[in-house]
Amino acid sequence: MYNPRHIPTATLWCLIILLLVSCGKKPATNTHAERKTLDSLMASSHNIDTLSMLQKRMESEGNMLGSIIAYREIGKHLRNESRFDEALEAHNEGLTQAEAIGDTLEMVQALNNIGTDYRRMGVPDIAQDYHYRAYAICKASTDSSFTARKNRVVALNGLGNIYLTLGNYARADSALRLALAGERELNSLLGQAINYANIGSIFRQRGLTDSAFAYFRKSMGLNLQINNQLGISLCHIYFGELYEKNNNYSKAINEYETALMPMQAMKDEWHAINPLIALAGIYVKTGNYSKALHYLDTARGIAQNIKSTEHKAEIYSLYYKLYKRMGDTRAALEWHEKAADMRDSIMDMEKMNRIQNAGLLIERNRQAKDMNEAQLSLKSERNLRSAYTIIFGIVVAILLGAIGMFIYIQRIHRRNHLALKKLAEMRETFFTNITHEFRTPLTIILGLSQVLRKSKNEEVKQYARDIEIHGNGQLKLVNQLLDISKIKSNANDLKWRNGDITTYISMVVASYNTYAKNKDITLLMHHDENVVMDFVPDYAHKVMDNLLSNALKFTHASGQIDVYVVRVGNILHIDVNDTGEGMDKETMDNVFKAFYQGPSDSQNLGTGVGLSLVKHIMESVHGTISVESQVGKGTKFHIEIAITNNCDVQLEEKDMEFDPVTPVEQKELKDSDANDSQYTALVIEDNHDIAAFIGGQLAGGVFCGLRYERQRRTAKG
Repeated sequence: MYNPRHIPTATLWCLIILLLVSCGKKPATNTHAERKTLDSLMASSHNIDTLSMLQKRMESEGNMLGSIIAYREIGKHLRNESRFDEALEAHNEGLTQAEAIGDTLEMVQALNNIGTDYRRMGVPDIAQDYHYRAYAICKASTDSSFTARKNRVVALNGLGNIYLTLGNYARADSALRLALAGERELNSLLGQAINYANIGSIFRQRGLTDSAFAYFRKSMGLNLQINNQLGISLCHIYFGELYEKNNNYSKAINEYETALMPMQAMKDEWHAINPLIALAGIYVKTGNYSKALHYLDTARGIAQNIKSTEHKAEIYSLYYKLYKRMGDTRAALEWHEKAADMRDSIMDMEKMNRIQNAGLLIERNRQAKDMNEAQLSLKSERNLRSAYTIIFGIVVAILLGAIGMFIYIQRIHRRNHLALKKLAEMRETFFTNITHEFRTPLTIILGLSQVLRKSKNEEVKQYARDIEIHGNGQLKLVNQLLDISKIKSNANDLKWRNGDITTYISMVVASYNTYAKNKDITLLMHHDENVVMDFVPDYAHKVMDNLLSNALKFTHASGQIDVYVVRVGNILHIDVNDTGEGMDKETMDNVFKAFYQGPSDSQNLGTGVGLSLVKHIMESVHGTISVESQVGKGTKFHIEIAITNNCDVQLEEKDMEFDPVTPVEQKELKDSDANDSQYTALVIEDNHDIAAFIGGQLAGGVFCGLRYERQRRTAKG
């Protein structure tokens, strides 16, 4: 029988294997897509002249694969027209070119086609050699593509047909069943139909009529399913032969005539001659000599045209039987001699010896070829073994060194990373603890300031108000620092809500209307539609508070602040525009860094923490914030955030209680009213309240001149 035959470390070992494997790998010269395109082009050409023109053009352009495929299709067309010599020439040209470029797939197809050509010519021994060579290449190949597997099946089918012709039914059955299994794997209905018919022929030759009928019917069913006219006609011939064997001549004639009609429309004379001979034989048996003579004359003309010695011998024998039955002894003797001569030419001793020794010769050639290949392989292996060993050793040493270095670097990086992580955790813990420690005394100070404000002494009340204002400012700063710390450490439990964010922002903006009006600043809210989405109310409040407070701080009287809330697709856009002082490029580049303060004429300066908090909040909810500004023309803060509606918790009324965080108004600095006889002191400070406090303490005996002068404070990113 014939039978087919730690992640980075892991990555580096894979590279070793790929490097070693690639040493013996040959690059593919033609892709599957190129081959498929050329196959489609040739299949669309339905005549030999067009194919010949394509072949010449492909060869002149250097497209050897196209030329090979063209030769393959030209040979098939010629074979179907029974022009076997020309078909052999075309297929041999294709084989020569395929061997020249080392295209194994096309070499095997050419070998199978040449084998089929010789089978049609009635030379099974040579055909067997070509089919066996094709099968041997397929068996040795590791190619598992559709074309490679189809080539193997075609080779098995050719060998099975040759064994069937030579009467070796056991080997024919083995080869054809392997071919049938291969066609099933390829899901080829045509291939299955052909092999079912061939296996049916084995049962017919063995006299097992019922089994033969069963396999022929399976073949007929598949041929009908794919509308294969040639296969359908051949199945009718097979049925006719079985009926004829059972002496059911009427059914046999009906089957043969049914097969003959479509075959006469084809140019495939090699197949068309068979129903003619079969009908002539039945009419000789049944005594219908005129019809027998008609079919014999037609068949003889085709046999002479296709140069088929076997068909001629069969036709001459039927002429002999016909004239013998008609009583024409002279004509019968003449045809008997012609038939004998033809049989002698077919079965001469030289051809018999070739047929008997074909298997032995092929096996001997195969063994000689295997021995040659083994000797060449051994010689090559001896020459290259030492070189491969050295190269392998060098590669392994380099890769092992690389692995060792990589592991060492990874350990150093991991150690540094852990140290930095621990240091960051210590810094965050310290920062959180110290801000908590600030909140406790600030809470007490604010509480005491509220008690002092109840005093009847106006000076004490004023001091209490100053304490409360600055205490609230420091508490706000501490709270902002705590918020930043929580966001950085991912410790903040975000309280998402689903609701109308447009209304929410409108209410935040509305809480600043009174302050803006008192400052003679126009504050406007613009929106096209109400947007319902998921958001964190506390974060939204803090972001808008900081942006609005910032805009109010740097916008002078008669200025304008516009808040835009616009939906674009699934993105919410929020803009806060003002007509204030604006920023230079350096300030814009650093505005979101903690504690950074750019140059400004405004006296209402903060701590430089608010915008840093806004930046961290937007990043924590996967949004973005950017700034555009021009000195003297104003500033625009632009926010973008994706609109989602996944939260089940709805926005509640308690989430919409707002207390605007307005800029702290600085006291106006006034010189004291002392006369010239008193001492004079000039107080220069970058904080209005401290300057006013010092001036107040010196008032009464010293003339105080109070001046505000500010230096830029920066924070390194």
